[in-house]
Amino acid sequence: MRGNDITQETLEQIRQGNERALLMLYKKYHKQIFQFINRQIRDVGISEELVQDVFLGCIDGIREGHKIDSFSAYLFTIARYKTIDHIRRKKIKKVMISTLPESIVNGAATLLFNEKVQKDEVADVVERILKHLPHEYALIIRLKYIDGFPVKKIADKLAVNFKAAESMLFRARREFSKLYSALNS
Repeated sequence: MRGNDITQETLEQIRQGNERALLMLYKKYHKQIFQFINRQIRDVGISEELVQDVFLGCIDGIREGHKIDSFSAYLFTIARYKTIDHIRRKKIKKVMISTLPESIVNGAATLLFNEKVQKDEVADVVERILKHLPHEYALIIRLKYIDGFPVKKIADKLAVNFKAAESMLFRARREFSKLYSALNS
């Protein structure tokens, strides 16, 4: 490792499944990524979950062979997008379950989606996407974003370990996002 970044050799070790290289990477960047996210989210539990999502996304990118010139820039870019996605999902959830007057809901939906969307239409789109997801993905998304369970509780409910629940949630969100894009294109 040089300075504040990791070497291509370390990236190659991670691609090949070297857990020590992965742990070293995690230890080196965990605190910085956590602080970056928590400054915006201001919730330690959610920030920690997002940090885990960032590292899972990073590992996926490394293993898929993405070209990474500056690892720290790559990692912080993932963190920025994960944070934005979280904030966006939180706003969508508020619109979906809100009991605000219809005019306020419509105004928020317009801001979020750049089109006039009724509260019921948003819920319908989410339900349609959930119906097209594999059962386990739909279940984990419901548990996390509709029922509001933390990943640890979801892992217990699904009788899997924490890491397996995080990985499943990551894959479920990715699939949900693909379906959402397909429906809106």
